This record gives sequence, C-alpha cells and structure tokens, in this order.
Amino acid sequence: MVTDKKIISLTVKVGLVLFAVCILAPISLMVLFRHAVPLQTLRLLFSAGPTSSVMWEEEKMDSANKGELLCECDMSSLRSDVCELKGDVRVILSNVTIIALLHPSVSVRRRSWRMKPHARKNDGHTLANVTEVLVSVTPSSPYAPGCTAESAAPAVVFSVGGYAGNMFHDFTDVLIPLFITASRFRSDAHLLVSDAPPWWLDKYRPLLRGLSRHAVIDMDRQSAEVLCYPHVVVGLSFHKEMSIDTAKTLGGHYSMAGFAHLVRRSYGLERDTAIRLLHGSDNIESPRRPRLLIISRKTTRAFTNMGAVAQAAAMLGYEVIVGEAEQHSDLPAFARLVNSCDVLVGVHGAGLTNLVFLPPGAVVVQVVPLGGLEAMARDDFGEPAGDMGLSYVQYRIAVGESTLAELYPRDHRVLRDLALRSEYLVGQNVTLDVARFSGALSRALELLHH
Repeated sequence: MVTDKKIISLTVKVGLVLFAVCILAPISLMVLFRHAVPLQTLRLLFSAGPTSSVMWEEEKMDSANKGELLCECDMSSLRSDVCELKGDVRVILSNVTIIALLHPSVSVRRRSWRMKPHARKNDGHTLANVTEVLVSVTPSSPYAPGCTAESAAPAVVFSVGGYAGNMFHDFTDVLIPLFITASRFRSDAHLLVSDAPPWWLDKYRPLLRGLSRHAVIDMDRQSAEVLCYPHVVVGLSFHKEMSIDTAKTLGGHYSMAGFAHLVRRSYGLERDTAIRLLHGSDNIESPRRPRLLIISRKTTRAFTNMGAVAQAAAMLGYEVIVGEAEQHSDLPAFARLVNSCDVLVGVHGAGLTNLVFLPPGAVVVQVVPLGGLEAMARDDFGEPAGDMGLSYVQYRIAVGESTLAELYPRDHRVLRDLALRSEYLVGQNVTLDVARFSGALSRALELLHH
C-alpha cells in the first residue's frame, strides 16, 4: 500500500514538471523576441563543433520550396568558419545577433551558436579584438524583432578586428577573403563590418566600393537597426596567405590576378603592363629606364645602407625611388607610385604587400633576413607574386649582412639556431653586401626582358 502511494506521488510530480515545461517554453520564446536580449544572456543551444560542415534543411515545406537550403556552415578551414543563411534573415545590430526565422510549419527546434567572423580563427590574440556574433535558427514568432530596413540583396557579415592597420593582415585576413566570399554576388552584396576604425574604412574605401556598389554598413555605429535580408553570409572564406585557390572558387572564375586587377581599377591605376626590355643597348621599345622602388622601414628589419644599395641599382641602369607606406598614409598616392614602378625591393614585412599595385610583368625582390624565414617568406609574398602575374626573386642574406652579427659572436646560438623567429623579426636590421645583392638586381633586370 505504501509502495502504491509512492508510485502515485512520483507520477503526480512528473506530470507537474511536464506541465510546467509546456507552459514555460512558449513564455520563454515570447520573452526572447519581445526584448533585445543582451548577447551574454543567450544560452548556447547548439554548437557546430569541429565537424567539417553542418547543414539543416526545412522538413515541412510547400512543394514549391521543398529542399530549399536554410543554413549551411563550413567549419573545415583552419583559418575561418563560414555560415550561410537563406530565407527570412534578420540582423540585429544592437546585440550583434543574426536570426533566421523558419516558417511556422517547419518542425525544427531552435538552434544557436556563436561565431567570430574573422579569418584567423585559431589566433586567440587576434580574436580578442573581434566582436562575437550570435547566430540563431528559430521558428517564426510575432515577437520577432521588426525590420527597420529590408533589402533584396544578400549581405556579408565580417570583422576587421585582429591586426587592423598592418597592411599584410588587412589583405590576407580581410580584403582577399572578402573578395573570395563576395565576388559571386557581382557587387550587389551589402557589406556589414564590425571592429573597423573609421580611418581603416577610409583607407580601403575605393576597394570596398569595387566589391559592392552599396555603402558599407558599419555595425558598430548603426546599432539601432534591424536589417532584413533573404541571404546572409557570416564569416569570410580563406584559401592561403595573400592569395586565392582558383579551384575553390565558384566555377573557378576568381583568381589572385583578378583580385589584383580589381585593386588597380579601384585605385585608378593606369599601368597594366610593366616595362619590357630588349637585350643589348639599342632598346628602342624602352624610352625610359626601368623604375625600382625600395620599400623603406624605419624600425626593425630596416636597410642600414640604403644609399649604397640605391647607388648600386642606379649603376645597373635603374631609376631608383625610395618610399615608405605608413599606416595612415595616403594609400591612393602610394599605390600610384608603386604602379609606376617595374621592380619592388623590400625586406620581408608588411610593406611588400604593396605588390598588389604593381603592373603585371613587374618583379618583386624579397630580402629575407636571418631566422629560418625562407619558407614563410615564399608563402607570404613569393607564391602570391606568381599568382598575380609577377616575377619573383628571393634574396637570403648572409650572417654578415645582419646587424645581429654585430651583437653576438659568430658561434652564438642566435647566429646558429635559425628557429628563433621572434628575435629575428624584431631584433635585426640588414646591411646588404652591395656586390652580392647586385646579382639579385641583375636577375630582376633579366626578368624584365622578353
């Protein structure tokens, strides 16, 4: 008898719990949509995890829409995560939330996950400066936030964050992945950007206009808006450093050469072909000498004998120019200077990113300092140069050409163990052996000949 009473009591308790869940669940959904819930209060109901791709499809659709893709996420890249949402997609700028609303007939439970839409996903230092986005796929509700603006165009959501202002990272982490992601929309995508300083947007505005005919939407400064789209891409696709794998693009139609062409067009650069020299002194097709630009650095990895290097280049027949592109400098003016040149010389570093402004057929000469940096130097600038239709010369300095040789004896581990990259990138300058380096400059001249 006592056992029967316990069973009845337990049954009643379970029934009360289930009844409470049935009552509270709809109320919770109403509260979620009635108020703009701060990002930190939203519980993570679904995580895509480390899987290579995640895909959900509507389960109950009208026959005309059967099989339509609702959301697809690619988490396979070591550098970036990308999710695409289609349908009724709402971007709430006040708490950086993106909601894809399902048709009421769709029997799919609500799923949410968080993303940092920047192409350095395993770099914790970088991601500390990237605003997190909450993405939610949920059944439609009358309490969903209303649209303050609607567009038939798609949207791409991304963050500048990270190392904004370092030109190499501006291109390899943001601008090139943005080109990869947005090109298929043929300039008709809204660009929604966060963590972008106003000067950064001004600096790259010509290129951003080349990627989209719509004004850039600064998510940090338009926080009261709820923007509604039929298609939203969250995150940027990354292929490789400073370049594009054409085979991975839609239809194989986009390439690094195409990106470089867009850059030149966006900044109004006139030259699409470098000078071509004939062998011998009677060079009737070359009314001017080839122009050589040496990228100057003020701090680490700087040339200490710039004058001697410039003089040696002039003796070989170059018109020599020395220039430095600072973070907040007039980029269009410097782009025009680079485009007027046929050879670009620089020590491994962000300044070599200016190769994107060179005319096809030009030559990049990269000076690689001590530190076992040869492979990284080739990945960062050598392969991208070839992908853009440029020729490439890599010059590895000798121990005696590094200022580290003045600080340490020849048998010191710093001069023997070339795996201490931080010391080499920050703590050395370069004093070129002019006679030895002239070989690299002569090779560049040969590459400018037919």
